[in-house]
Amino acid sequence: MKNQTLLLRIAGLISLLFVVFHLFFYRVFNWENDLGCLPNVDRAIFLTYHAICLLLLLFMGIIPISQAKALLSSSVKYGVLSLFSFFYLIRVITEFTFFGISSTSPIILIMCLVPMILYAIPLFSKPRMK
Repeated sequence: MKNQTLLLRIAGLISLLFVVFHLFFYRVFNWENDLGCLPNVDRAIFLTYHAICLLLLLFMGIIPISQAKALLSSSVKYGVLSLFSFFYLIRVITEFTFFGISSTSPIILIMCLVPMILYAIPLFSKPRMK
């Protein structure tokens, strides 16, 4: 369980790095101007989903870092860690379906595959008997 705790904390740290990165999206991608061409409702929906994504990423970072042992010893680990893994799996899939292959694709793929795998490992590990 010690190794799994470390893996979850590493995945949580990567998720927190994504939070920091996403906090700069508004400025980096010039959303003030680029989203200004959208109807107000569409712009609001887009920004709302981004805020929800930030909250989920924050949760995906804080819980594994602060509660890794409790999470691993709980039956909710299957639901929580599956959600975390699927979140990153969806991001990997959308890299190809929505964005296509670009020069940044390998970086994004690695940054998403690593936490996806780290969150999934405890799901397939057999619990040790005490």
